[in-house]
Amino acid sequence: MPWIEIELSPRSEWNEDGLEDWAQALGAFLTDRGTGLNPQIHVLPGLNVLELGEAGIGELTLSSAERLVILEGLSLKGTIECDFARFVVNFARQMGAVGVCVSINSADDKNFWRKLGGIIQPDSVPLEGSIEQGKVAVEQLAKFSLLVTYQGEPALCLEPIMCNAHAPGVVSLSQRRLEKLYGGSPLGFASRVAVHCPWKLNREQWDNLLSFSRLQAFDLLEKLVSTCQDI
Repeated sequence: MPWIEIELSPRSEWNEDGLEDWAQALGAFLTDRGTGLNPQIHVLPGLNVLELGEAGIGELTLSSAERLVILEGLSLKGTIECDFARFVVNFARQMGAVGVCVSINSADDKNFWRKLGGIIQPDSVPLEGSIEQGKVAVEQLAKFSLLVTYQGEPALCLEPIMCNAHAPGVVSLSQRRLEKLYGGSPLGFASRVAVHCPWKLNREQWDNLLSFSRLQAFDLLEKLVSTCQDI
């Protein structure tokens, strides 16, 4: 599905602590306009999903690591939806987001968002061929969130989580030291496709990106944890 992005100049650092207050403000906004909706927040690794519970209004996703607000499923049918769209952009700026990403359903929607400064983004395309390990790298996104890149382009976001068992493959010294530090439970990473990934990844490519990045990811995570402890 085509999408558009509004780049923002945030007024502050990312402020996820204010999300619940904002959800209440959004509920009041929607109630005032007669929708009767009660937004619900669902917390996932690295993401907050704000479900609005009605077709046509859409779903908001906040990507903490990428500092993005993602709006999907909004159809700009009337004044309420347009007011809501402007409300979201203002909210994103106040939250410290660097951008708002929106799925586009029609030419009218596209024109509306372009007037707010939106730029059409190219559709992702299938990644041809197998993943080459030497072209996989890992860097920090925010706090302990990591980004797997391929050929210098964003591919996957990683969020450290506790697991029931180790993933197949080598368990590095960095991973073992981190697990000892956090009580001995196996550690792993929740993964999702980065918003700005230019490719559609198949299951094998996704798995290979995770496999080839695992050692780098735990090495970097250990450094980040160590730096945090030294402060």
